[in-house]
Amino acid sequence: MSSPTPHEDQLPALSPTSTNASLPALSPTSTNTSSADHEQQRNTPSKRILSCILCQQRKKKCDKKTPCSNCTRLGAVCTPSKPATPRKRRRPNQELLERLSRCEELLRHCTCARLPTPESVLDQFQQLPVHSEEKKSLGQEMSSKETN
Repeated sequence: MSSPTPHEDQLPALSPTSTNASLPALSPTSTNTSSADHEQQRNTPSKRILSCILCQQRKKKCDKKTPCSNCTRLGAVCTPSKPATPRKRRRPNQELLERLSRCEELLRHCTCARLPTPESVLDQFQQLPVHSEEKKSLGQEMSSKETN
């Protein structure tokens, strides 16, 4: 088969019975981390080593040593690549939020302006063609409700 990679020879050999014995026992307190610790870990930039430029261009596995084995074998200069600059996080644009707020306020204002007032309902009611006796009795009921 293939020879072990440089990283495999650095790992300790584990037998099936020794794998569980070598692991530390987890206590309930060790599994719970505070949110501050978690936040700090997330904000700390990781210092992972990237493949060299030649290995990236040739799409070859780099052993990430300086110089790497591929560059040494080819007699090329091994140039470590730099990590990409972190992307800028998108945050809601304050101006856009203000415009949205103004539009929502205008919409509420227009909606409230279109709601019929009791006076306009009464005016519409009085314009309906109804027998004169029914109109008088209904008009009196409506006016008595307004005074209450």
